[in-house]
Amino acid sequence: METTEFPRDDEQLTRLAKYFDEAVTFSRHIKSKVEKVEPGRAVCRIDVEDVHLNGNGTLHGGVYASLIDNAMGLSVAALVGLRTATIALDVHFLGAVRDGSIRCAAEVVHRTRRIATVEAKVRDAEEELVAMGTGTFRIFEKSGNPIV
Repeated sequence: METTEFPRDDEQLTRLAKYFDEAVTFSRHIKSKVEKVEPGRAVCRIDVEDVHLNGNGTLHGGVYASLIDNAMGLSVAALVGLRTATIALDVHFLGAVRDGSIRCAAEVVHRTRRIATVEAKVRDAEEELVAMGTGTFRIFEKSGNPIV
């Protein structure tokens, strides 16, 4: 079966970004915001607050991982137009952040009918690379299908 890009218009992509910003409770909890979304690509941001810091006063690794997962999942959803789920996530922590903001750019690098592979890079406010990750996402062929 050929894998084709799901046709998305600007209005659909705007609704998808709004859904991630407003309806996904964990995204709201960590204060993740969508900056850009297009089929196969997404950029998300977090403005660093005290609640995001670990005991050393630097950004907690889970915040990097959550932002990476959000941006990658959004990039896949924007490409396929179907429900997806993370099935693998690999994160490399490259630098410490204490304040400012972090921005994650994700891009789908490979896709089959049921699986997408995504790469993501997180940069701080000075554009220094502070984390990167790869992820594998399951693509559900019908909206609303339960995980099997």
